[in-house]
Parts: sequence; C-alpha cells; structure tokens
Amino acid sequence: MTRKLNVFFDVDHTLVMWDGRLRPHAEEVFQAITEAGHTIYVWSGVGIRHYDMKKHGLDSYVTGYFVKPLHDYKNRLPLYKVNIMPDFVIDDYPQVIEAFRGYHISDILKKDDAELLEVWRLIQLMADEEEAEAIADANEATEE
Repeated sequence: MTRKLNVFFDVDHTLVMWDGRLRPHAEEVFQAITEAGHTIYVWSGVGIRHYDMKKHGLDSYVTGYFVKPLHDYKNRLPLYKVNIMPDFVIDDYPQVIEAFRGYHISDILKKDDAELLEVWRLIQLMADEEEAEAIADANEATEE
C-alpha cells in the first residue's frame, strides 16, 4: 500500500545554491512528487522563502512555507507554528536528517548533479510502507 507523505525541502544550499541557481531536476522532481499525491512544504532557518520558489517557478507545487527550527528540531515545531509533522526531509544539515527521516543532500553542486533524482527515488520507496521500514533501518545503520 502506498501512503502519502509530507515532504519538507530546505532552501539554502539544498534547492537554491549559494549563487542563486536552482539545483538541477528541481522542477521535474517537484512535479513528480505532487503528481504522486505527496505534499511539498518548504522551510528555511532564515525565514519564509516564498519569493525564491516563485522566482524559480516552483511555487505552484508548494502547499506551505515555514521557518525551520535551528536546533531541537522536533520539539520546537510548535514554537515555529509547524503544525504538520514532516515524513521526509531534504536538507544540507545532517542534524536535521537525524531528527527526521530524509535525505542529507550535499551543499556543493556537483557536475551532472542528480541528487534530487535520488531524493525522488527514496520518496517512492518510503511511500511503500514495506520499503519505509528498510529506509529507517538504513538510516539507523548510517548513524552508527
């Protein structure tokens, strides 16, 4: 059975690089995520980033925007009025991924960067409830 996920993307060095460029494959991955019935949220530790998503043509895929807690991530969600629990988080800070399930993305854009395609593959696996267990086990093994 496939479940629908709340997918949270960080902005700086995750979707938008230091020079303002959008990470490759962002629009096709956002489109695939929403077409599969998942919900996309965007958050950032430096504030609401609606302008950046609109500038890059991604706003129509995003359901909501939040300020991301900078520490004690799960416990501080209510303080930042994040009323939706993230199921899958994409962030360049490994501490955020340790707090939630997700993908630690490199903050350096590689030539032929395809990290967002890997994100989409993992979201599909996690949406399959049996595969979600395997991802959780893999994350725990990585932490050790």
